[in-house]
Amino acid sequence: MNTPRIFAASVVLATLTIAGCGSDSKSSSTTAAAATTAAATATTTAATTAATTAATTAGSTGDAAGGAAMEIKGFAFGALTAKAGETITVTNGDGAPHTVTDDAGSFDVKVSAGGTATFTVDAAGTYEIHCDVHPKMKGTITIS
Repeated sequence: MNTPRIFAASVVLATLTIAGCGSDSKSSSTTAAAATTAAATATTTAATTAATTAATTAGSTGDAAGGAAMEIKGFAFGALTAKAGETITVTNGDGAPHTVTDDAGSFDVKVSAGGTATFTVDAAGTYEIHCDVHPKMKGTITIS
C-alpha cells in the first residue's frame, strides 16, 4: 500500500505551495526544510509500517525473531508449527482476553486483550488447544 508515500507527497506539495505565498526568502527556506522533514518522517513511518506488517504476517506461521509466533485474531487461533523448546510468542489481536490451553493439560497460557505472552513446549507432537475463556475456540499446535 502506498498511502504513506502519497500522504508524504501531498504534505510536501501543500507545504511548498504555502511557501510560494510568502515573499520572505527566510520563511520559504524554513518551510522547505519543514517539507523535507515531513517527507522523511512519512518515509520512516512507511518503512516501520511495512516492517510491522511483515512481522505480523510471519508471526501467523512461525519464524518470529528468536522463536515462533502465533496470532489470535477474530476469536480464532492462527496456525503454528514450532520446534521443541523454542520460545513461542502469542499475540492477541482481539479486544478480549484468551488462553492457549492444551487439551491434555501440558500448558495453559493467559493472553490479555491486545497483549502478548510467551511459552515453550519441550516435547514434539501435535497438541489440540482451546481457550478457557471462549470454549468454542479450538486449534492445533505442531511441535517438531
